[in-house]
Amino acid sequence: MLRRENDSPKRRRLPRRILAAAVLLIGPTATSDPAEDAAALGAGLTPVGAERAGNAEGTIPEWTGGITEMPTGWEPGTPRVDVFAEDQPLFTIDAGNVGQYAGNLSEGQIALVRAYEGFRMHVYPTRRSCALPPSIYEDVKKNATTAEVDESCNLVAGIRSPLFPTPRNGCEAIWNGKTAVFNGLIGYDRMEATIVPTRGGDFVPVRRRQTFFFRLNKPENESYQALDGILVKSLSRTVSPPKSAGEITLVHALTSGSLRAWIYNPGQRRVRRAPNFEYDNPVPGWQGLVTVDQVNGFVGAGDRYEWKLLGKRELYVPYNNTRIHDKSLSYEDIVGARYPRRDLVRYELHRVWVVEANVRSDRRHVMPRRVFYLDEDSWLIVVSDNYDRRGRLWRVTEHLPELLYEIPSCVSNTSFYYDLVAGRYVISPLFNEEEESDYLAGHTGKVKDEGFGPDDIRRLGRR
Repeated sequence: MLRRENDSPKRRRLPRRILAAAVLLIGPTATSDPAEDAAALGAGLTPVGAERAGNAEGTIPEWTGGITEMPTGWEPGTPRVDVFAEDQPLFTIDAGNVGQYAGNLSEGQIALVRAYEGFRMHVYPTRRSCALPPSIYEDVKKNATTAEVDESCNLVAGIRSPLFPTPRNGCEAIWNGKTAVFNGLIGYDRMEATIVPTRGGDFVPVRRRQTFFFRLNKPENESYQALDGILVKSLSRTVSPPKSAGEITLVHALTSGSLRAWIYNPGQRRVRRAPNFEYDNPVPGWQGLVTVDQVNGFVGAGDRYEWKLLGKRELYVPYNNTRIHDKSLSYEDIVGARYPRRDLVRYELHRVWVVEANVRSDRRHVMPRRVFYLDEDSWLIVVSDNYDRRGRLWRVTEHLPELLYEIPSCVSNTSFYYDLVAGRYVISPLFNEEEESDYLAGHTGKVKDEGFGPDDIRRLGRR
């Protein structure tokens, strides 16, 4: 019997026999010789380490280069064009047939379909659309023989992303996932909204202007040493609601994986360090539903976990999601009480790397076990299943890849964070009611390496 939308969902564990059938993994493709792996990039493998060939059934096509040109007539700064708008769903997965497709779904995806009445997954033809600039491909080939991590999963060598096109362990793979969210970008400037619906579906968008600068992709930074310990700088200025307006958050993502954060409080008119902005501390303002290290799939230091690379699976995952950003849609059109409007989310069958994280014996985390699914063509974390201390499924996240054909790039622009215990979710970011995002801001010099320090946010706050 289907659960009513207003009922609290029970956490379900996938039967062992189904789980065993689902985890028929394709072994990692990396060899013991880094030089041999580098030579395979662009040949048997794509330039980022994915399998170039399609699958035997023909349901996953060959990668032929991805989308590298802007749509005819489209210009940056204008509403994005869905290049696959004519595609029609092949089928829909719902509570009545989810068992039929369990072998190509994560445990968390199955739980969502079963827990929430009306939760559906519309599956479309697979389009291997992701591509990166040729200059990035050259750096990725160098990474295959030079990038390194240490025993604590800290990065100690490498530049650009992906850092490990042929990963040998889970730590290397998750570093690809962490850095993939800014594939090919140097910097961006955009308005965005975060929405945390109540159980009844009411919400007040938190709107902010956010600027990012990706030092990992800065052309002048030609080596790991040139990064000076910082991968990414971000600055977030809250615009509304009024009670939060004027708050500023500055974050530096370090090469160690750790996060360093500062907050400007307009009431106190001062900047202070935010030492708890990391690991399993809750994201401020997200009502305790998401930890800091859940954002974009996984962010921050990985030293609390043992990382295991399980191999590959074929999974139905969010992909080529442009429709959900349609400017004709309001936030009211998208946001439901338990989940976003389902016909706006496109799923496709893709090969994904599977990475399992288990908390180290001498560390603690509210989610001791986590399973991440990384798209092989973009290295984006597209799905993650997160378990509580009793081993029960707790939180499920989906991250929606979207094409940035002006780069070209394939990035994770919107994420859904579901808490199966609370029966609530967070959607962030959305852009439908905001001005167009500028993803070339780093290329044009609008966003620079400078301006991302504690003194800078103090000056911004006092204007």
